[in-house]
Amino acid sequence: MNWYPMLRRQPHEAADERPWTPEEVAALAEAVRRTPSVHNTQPWSLRVQGRAARLRMRSMPELVQHDPDGHNRRMSCGAAVANLAIAMRALGWATDIRWYTDEYGDGEGTVVGTHREPPSAIDRQRRRAIDRRSSFRRPFADRRIPHLARTTVVAASTTQATWVHGPMEEQALARLLAYAARAHHDDKNYQRELGAWIAPSSDEGLPEDALSERGLPAIGLATGATRLPDQAQIAQWVAKESVLVFSTITDDPRDHLLAGEAAERAWLEATRLGLVASVMTQPLRLSEVRSALSDELDLGGVPQLLMRIGYPAAIPVPRASRRPLPDVFG
Repeated sequence: MNWYPMLRRQPHEAADERPWTPEEVAALAEAVRRTPSVHNTQPWSLRVQGRAARLRMRSMPELVQHDPDGHNRRMSCGAAVANLAIAMRALGWATDIRWYTDEYGDGEGTVVGTHREPPSAIDRQRRRAIDRRSSFRRPFADRRIPHLARTTVVAASTTQATWVHGPMEEQALARLLAYAARAHHDDKNYQRELGAWIAPSSDEGLPEDALSERGLPAIGLATGATRLPDQAQIAQWVAKESVLVFSTITDDPRDHLLAGEAAERAWLEATRLGLVASVMTQPLRLSEVRSALSDELDLGGVPQLLMRIGYPAAIPVPRASRRPLPDVFG
């Protein structure tokens, strides 16, 4: 274990004063490593000093078509900070999260273990959910989510999270998803860049067999080969699923970090309850879709991402690979 700073505990140090042990550092890094990210780019690097763990955006090839302003990469980093804080709590530390963005829009979050605090049973369950969570880009089982579970998932979010509810909202979402799918399907530059990130044997990118050929996941990330159904069919899919919209009051880089943290916390809560999910962000890269969705759902803010949540069907779902654990550090 010589690939991160070996932080040694001195014999005279109290438990609340010592830095992280190597085992704790490894546990925190593994939680970060399992975070979902835009196109599985894993756009973060972790640095640990004392009892502070800092996560910042790393240099990587730009997603000119898919994420031109770094919006999704910041949300990915926000999700990684959520995992970092949850893992820290499971190790028995109270946490304090501090956010920072620079003039270029790059963001970072620092999680500090402030003092020893025994983890609760739910803290441990949420940590285990990090290992179990995956993107379920398949149709869900035909089973409704109970009201209490829906309420619990929303309560875990740290920004506004709103369920798409009723025929009018479902029709509005279906119309906007159909519009975005057509635009992306016909955009050759967009499709060329997407193809570059579909990598069946790489530590980064999306494995081809993890993508869906039908249903809302296929509409949310339409490839050139996607068969686009009509709006009525999309509306039927929306009506059968539970879709959560995460939004913020404003739309600056810090909001993107916070939205990513909120979505990951809700996703892990859903996982803890035996649910599965997948995220759709690409439709919202179109400003006209974002503004229309805010108006149609009366959000009073800016939609940042969509998350479909349900019970898993009994079908295999491939998991994306991750970079080796040493590469998390930077």
